[in-house]
Amino acid sequence: MVIRRALLALASSSMLFSGCAAEEAPAGLDDLSRFIFDRVAPAEGLELATQESELRDAVLKLQAEFETQAITYDTPFTGTLSDLPEASVAGLEGVGDRAADVAIAQGFGLANIARCTLQQEVNLVTSNRAMEIHPDVYQAYEKDFDVDPAAFREGSETSLQWRTTYKIAQPPVGSAYEAKLRAVGRRVPGDGTVGDIFMTRVHLLEPAVFDGDGSSFELDFQTEIYVDNGDGTLNHFYGMWRRMVLGPVSSSDELFIGQTLTGFVDFEKRVEAACADGTIEE
Repeated sequence: MVIRRALLALASSSMLFSGCAAEEAPAGLDDLSRFIFDRVAPAEGLELATQESELRDAVLKLQAEFETQAITYDTPFTGTLSDLPEASVAGLEGVGDRAADVAIAQGFGLANIARCTLQQEVNLVTSNRAMEIHPDVYQAYEKDFDVDPAAFREGSETSLQWRTTYKIAQPPVGSAYEAKLRAVGRRVPGDGTVGDIFMTRVHLLEPAVFDGDGSSFELDFQTEIYVDNGDGTLNHFYGMWRRMVLGPVSSSDELFIGQTLTGFVDFEKRVEAACADGTIEE
């Protein structure tokens, strides 16, 4: 299994980052979500300009999807996403043998227009204020940054990594749990064809620990991208692939899918309210 994971990681790296030419981004939210997930973290052996060119191309395709899907402030897109490939997660810290099970992780997607500034989103993500914005969601929430995030907030550094430990509040089904995540954030400057970009990638370091029996949370992979529209709004896309069982309900069940997608929209409304009233500063 160790050899297999190493080969998968090598194949993924070779496929994504061989040579110096930028790879054209695909169309469609499904393929775009996977393309972006693979490119959030800076890659060794590929020039920064090439990496940023790939990401800006992906954003151009993402903007086109917003138009194709007729996404407006009042009509966000919510739906399911196709599976992540094993090669995309096999090399991530802590994933190990769980990478072989990524096909059972249910994909979820949100695309919306957010009434926050890019700097507000950066400031929120690089803070420990999640419990303040979502007091009924978390019992505890703490981010531990690899370096001081101030330079990333100011824009002088373009990438940042951190760990998150959170304790979820008691859900309607199952029991409360604690989870540990690894995350990377990246900033990409606009070039006249697209605005400035902020993106993140998050994954579950190890299976979550539940207070009670009968539940499990084995896999969680997320990517999020914000694009500055230049008018005080952002085009925002959020992709998540999760394997979770809460009592009798699993992440592949229609009830779980529906509640999760509704939760995405509610979550965004709370963030926007905090942007509007100045709770999240620029």
